[in-house]
Amino acid sequence: MRYRIPLVGNPKTDVALRAKYIAAFGTACYMSEANTFDCFYQKWEDACADAVKIGEVSGNAPYDDSYTCQPVGNGDYTRQIGSDVANKITINYQAAPRQTPLIEVNGMPTEVNGPYRNLPEPQVVGPGIDFYKKTLDKNGKLVDQHDLILQVNRDAHGGKVHSDLAGFKFPCDDENGKPTTCTEPDVLDDPPGYPPAKAQVHHIVPMKDQRCCPWGTNSNKNAAVISTKLNRFFWYNDPPADEVVQINQVPAYTP
Repeated sequence: MRYRIPLVGNPKTDVALRAKYIAAFGTACYMSEANTFDCFYQKWEDACADAVKIGEVSGNAPYDDSYTCQPVGNGDYTRQIGSDVANKITINYQAAPRQTPLIEVNGMPTEVNGPYRNLPEPQVVGPGIDFYKKTLDKNGKLVDQHDLILQVNRDAHGGKVHSDLAGFKFPCDDENGKPTTCTEPDVLDDPPGYPPAKAQVHHIVPMKDQRCCPWGTNSNKNAAVISTKLNRFFWYNDPPADEVVQINQVPAYTP
């Protein structure tokens, strides 16, 4: 459950207006898999603080910000935005729809289609689920999905695990803590290798979105093997377009 603020206009189809809301309210705003655009918040205080800015952000008359949010009693809040007591907005406490798993690349919503897409899917697939569900290997044996992905990668590279994003550049800190640019290595350490280069199975579309709601699934097409260091970078960053472009170009592994 999250707090939804009442946007003005139609940002679903008005791209310029949508961009204004995202610029003003950040990751609270998103397109859902149902093709709706809204802004949801974990805390009502944050929702109330941004809701009073809607008038100005949308290009309409600014709301009066001298009033405060008042609880309705059912989880919702209202905020008066003008001198007339009837002139108020409602901040609804409701279930937030799942953010679309399509990632925008050059203005086009793009599906993630990672290199493990031809592997048999695990018994349970869904948003917010890790890669440790049971699946079948090529011999029909029940194994952990995570282990199968690493083994398929290993088999394809003569016994060594390779990064599916080799050469990917990302901001990091050097050994002295100064900002620099890191490059993802080709060959990774199998556990229990040195942590920064240890191979991990990564959700390309993250398990949770910026509102801590389930987002990326444990489908094999959403999996990539990368280093611990790069995986940690992605923990705090939604998938950049260049990651999706590169991962979608990796040839599919043979199950």
